[in-house]
Amino acid sequence: MPTFESISLFLEAHALLAYGVLFLGAYFETLIGIGFFVHGEIFFIPGSVAAGAGLLNIWLVAAAFYGGGILGDSSSYLIGRRYGNRFFRKEAWIFNLKNYTRGKLFFEKHGARAVFFARFLGPISWVTPFLAGVYKLPYKKFLPYNVLGVIGGIGQFIVAGYFFGSNFEAIFALLRDYSLYIVLLLILSISLYYYLKKK
Repeated sequence: MPTFESISLFLEAHALLAYGVLFLGAYFETLIGIGFFVHGEIFFIPGSVAAGAGLLNIWLVAAAFYGGGILGDSSSYLIGRRYGNRFFRKEAWIFNLKNYTRGKLFFEKHGARAVFFARFLGPISWVTPFLAGVYKLPYKKFLPYNVLGVIGGIGQFIVAGYFFGSNFEAIFALLRDYSLYIVLLLILSISLYYYLKKK
């Protein structure tokens, strides 16, 4: 099991590689098709925690995430714009003509706002840039909303991870000292959730 010191030494020696991996993770996370198998959280959280712990530069980590996310979304948009209509077939399960019409109406109603909010809706963020290209949302409208969505969507992981990384010793001490209370609170919260859901 690698120790904190060994991880620290590795990242110091290979910082450029680390930023490159974080950039590629953010890029492929949103690239249509590949994004179904590459989940951004496995890059966003460890990269931000490492920055909070002082192992990586937070500004370079943020630049890698934002640059990769924006470029990945733009690539999906361009793929959708150029080849998207070929995916839709009358007999297809998801990419059928009925869903094509629904999507078109959705983008006509919500437009670029959908691109922004999709970044906060998990799996929907994987396909929205592609669909924006399919439905020919103008790129000059797509890009600003996408940039804001990427900053907000990835930013939440950066803030949480950085906070945890910079305070991990205090957080672990709290978990150790109050573990019984935390478990009881979790059980109570889950029970309350299911009780309210039943009602």
